[in-house]
Amino acid sequence: MKRSRRQVVDRIRPIRTSGFARSAVLLTADLLVYAGLWTALLLAGPWWLKLPLALCTGVAIARLFLIGHDACHGAFFPAPRWVNAVAGRLVFLPSLTPFSTWEFGHNTLHHGFTNLKGKDYVYTPFSLAEFAALPRWRQWLERAYRHPLGPGLHYGIEVWWKRLWFPRRAERGIYYADSLLTLFFVAAQIAVVVAVARATGQEALALAIWSVVLPFLVWNGVMGFVTYQQHTHPEVIWYAERREWDPVSAQVHGTVHVEFPPLVGGLLGNIMEHTAHHMDVAIPMFDLPEAQRRVEAEFPGEVPRVRWSWQLYLECCHKCKLYDYEARRWTGFLGESA
Repeated sequence: MKRSRRQVVDRIRPIRTSGFARSAVLLTADLLVYAGLWTALLLAGPWWLKLPLALCTGVAIARLFLIGHDACHGAFFPAPRWVNAVAGRLVFLPSLTPFSTWEFGHNTLHHGFTNLKGKDYVYTPFSLAEFAALPRWRQWLERAYRHPLGPGLHYGIEVWWKRLWFPRRAERGIYYADSLLTLFFVAAQIAVVVAVARATGQEALALAIWSVVLPFLVWNGVMGFVTYQQHTHPEVIWYAERREWDPVSAQVHGTVHVEFPPLVGGLLGNIMEHTAHHMDVAIPMFDLPEAQRRVEAEFPGEVPRVRWSWQLYLECCHKCKLYDYEARRWTGFLGESA
């Protein structure tokens, strides 16, 4: 019997285990960690200290983004939506993510039309004919995107630059207002970098690269790595036509439950329990593990579920280059079967 998404949500939504205080503590703690790491990065002397601090700062940006992601869904604080909107805008600043453009691209398009080509733009695969029609430079770029080291490049160019930061075809003034907010933030960062460089005798450009550019690149790498694996796997189905797409089956067959070690999964805010998140965006990160268990009990054997390993990741990158939308299977760049 075919079920509506509402029927499924009513069965899988767990009792919320977190209140306002728990969310506020997590928000405050992650902000303090980010501020502490960035301050240490600014003041550290030798490169061998700056490098690990820059890497950790990039991860701290990702942590703040995960809070903003929940807040953008109105799920982080059990409070009026404006509270989540204010918190989301704050924690999105280090990743230079405009709240309103993310809300449209992620909440409306990605969640509203998961894995439907032409709507969902998160790592949408080309067909063989589409790939062949691309100019040579774009084919090489797609090859780079689908390389194991390419997801961060894809996110930075295809998502952040083209879709989020100062969108080219903005229809609402709030998109530009939120983009300007992130621009003011990075301008303030540069001002601080220049002041610290003068006070400590460091070279301003080098310090800006260490403390602003490198953490941002690390963040893009983390985000690309995560989103690639959430919707790219030999078992994942993509759709070319709206009439073929179903709001329940798209979430079940279009999202992957990637099992990381508990410490890594917790660091990623349980977002790899991704089927549950797609089925009901109102479930906060704290409750996703229980919600995922309920989803998989509701759809036994249907949810793509993998235990992460480097071998698995490399195999996925090798097999999932293009997509045959008629046969519903992944292929290589020459159209060969995965």
